[in-house]
Amino acid sequence: MGGYAHPCRTWHSDTAVSGGAGYDWGSHHVDWVLQLISGAPRVVQAHGHKRVWHDVTNHDQIRVRMIWPDGREAEFLQSDIAAVRRPKFYVQGTAGTLVGSYRTITLEAIEPGRGYVATQPHHAEAPAELVLARYESGYGISETRLPPAVDQPFAFHRNLADHLHLGEPSRSPRRRSGASSASSKPRSGRARAGRARRDRGRRELTCPPRRCRSAGV
Repeated sequence: MGGYAHPCRTWHSDTAVSGGAGYDWGSHHVDWVLQLISGAPRVVQAHGHKRVWHDVTNHDQIRVRMIWPDGREAEFLQSDIAAVRRPKFYVQGTAGTLVGSYRTITLEAIEPGRGYVATQPHHAEAPAELVLARYESGYGISETRLPPAVDQPFAFHRNLADHLHLGEPSRSPRRRSGASSASSKPRSGRARAGRARRDRGRRELTCPPRRCRSAGV
């Protein structure tokens, strides 16, 4: 997630208000990870860099890594100093790999006094382009472009209302995201979500299973 550009100048980039870079896009991506991979991770690690955009308080780049007891792992990277943007999704398994690439939209218009004007909305606004690559015996690697899911306007709000009023099962996971345990500024000493340690200038947050569960990971 991200690109090479100055962070937005709203509350998102103020650590004291937003909680850090991991709570912005990280809250969405980590939530998707937790919906794809069941169970609580055994280890949550995070570290960030502050090297370019010094007029805002969020890290320029943050990496959150989660490891499950059975060896499954996931990573979220948010960077405002990445000249080449990574895919939105990259899911690798033993039977294939799924890649979701950002799709840039260009809006064209003819304006009086200016003529031709082209603008580009935020790169995350359009649905990602999904490509599934699988190995097929006797053939090799095959690639399939997957269509986006059928649009369901206000599905979350409808399910929430029906859950509260009619008792319909909630489709949202009953757990907080790993972003709460992988803050962009890990605490020193006895951190709430685990044990913080320094390793050659890098900050990591290692989360034992019992404390991860108590922290809502």
